[in-house]
Amino acid sequence: MSFLKRYKNHFIWLIVGLALALRLTALLNYGLSLYLNSDDAGYISSAVTFLETGMLTYHDPTHPTVHIMPGQTVLLASIFFFLGHGDLGIYAAKTLFILLGTLNVYLVYCLGKYIANIKVGLLAAFFLAIFVPQVLTDNLLLTETPFMTCLLGLVYFSIKLANEKKMSHFFLLMLFYVSAIMFKATIALYPFVLLIYFIAKKYPLKLALKQALIAIGILLITLGPWWVRNYIHYDEFIPLTGGSGNPLLLGTYQGHGYNIGEPYEKVKQDIKDMDTAHAYERLSLQKEAAIERIKTWWEEDPQLFLKSYIEFKTINQWETQFYWIEIFNISKELVNKIQVWIMYLGLASLTVFFLLREGKREYMFLLLLILYTTILNNIFFSYDRYNQPFMFIVFLFIAGFLTTFIHLVMKKVFSLKPQ
Repeated sequence: MSFLKRYKNHFIWLIVGLALALRLTALLNYGLSLYLNSDDAGYISSAVTFLETGMLTYHDPTHPTVHIMPGQTVLLASIFFFLGHGDLGIYAAKTLFILLGTLNVYLVYCLGKYIANIKVGLLAAFFLAIFVPQVLTDNLLLTETPFMTCLLGLVYFSIKLANEKKMSHFFLLMLFYVSAIMFKATIALYPFVLLIYFIAKKYPLKLALKQALIAIGILLITLGPWWVRNYIHYDEFIPLTGGSGNPLLLGTYQGHGYNIGEPYEKVKQDIKDMDTAHAYERLSLQKEAAIERIKTWWEEDPQLFLKSYIEFKTINQWETQFYWIEIFNISKELVNKIQVWIMYLGLASLTVFFLLREGKREYMFLLLLILYTTILNNIFFSYDRYNQPFMFIVFLFIAGFLTTFIHLVMKKVFSLKPQ
């Protein structure tokens, strides 16, 4: 026991090493076959076009896009600039994403250690290290891995700022917030979640107002060029992206939505047949069609509408894992069975609120983030891939629950031992 206590601070490096080994093994075993030919292909194409023309594109390489934020394109383009976009460049990009995925394991440890204790940090990091769907995703050139890095940094320094109130933590928080937005615009409303946490922590109002003004200035400086670029190309103010129309429309076909109106492919084709200049116009028309479908659905059957948008979509996005390619001979069926048990254990872990003496507000904050992403996906399109960057929160809850439960059991056992 003394050995474990003496070297417990070094255990994280074994876990980090395991995480790196699993991800590199997947890359060495499967190589470039870890490719979806979906969004990853779009990002690669976007990066190549960006290098060749200096224009951010996605659907159409000849027309600027507002479908995506520029983070993923710029990150990949930075690698392709030096190594090209052939096999060498792709391998280099995958290696970078693997390193980011491994860094995420360490950041989860830091977060767990800070809000609870080293045992929680180690256990949560271990769960993320061996989480096979995450091992796969860290080998794919999708936004999920770099976004998760930004999200972890954002959450970590938000909590440190709430407790220590250092300006250095505030600026790091803003760095990760802006970086996270550059990969996924869906995190933009994060400050509202943070506000609830800060109120619960009784954060000084004067300091909060000062930092809010600085934050507005930082956002004007960092996002201002993006707003100008969007206005030049589309002659309207587009704060982040204009790609919400498609997921909003898709979301109206989930649950019992497939019974409402015309089939999705028919609606999409009708819009495609219209005289539109570019993809942004088509996405805007899809948004209009989605709103009309929502209105019709609500008027025809509000009960089924609420059931689909609240119950069905919530279950749909959490009961499975994004795992399109099977690795290490682990089937998708097994992964999804494990995911169900993870979520059951995650729900049971909510009891940790009643067992903790400290850190309750931090766990509340993490729970609010889960609710935030769930509600956002329910409004649009519920999809397990969108929640994968938030799985570390589930692992932190489970780690907190298990360590607390084991501690209470051991305490009970030793109290019953004869003196």
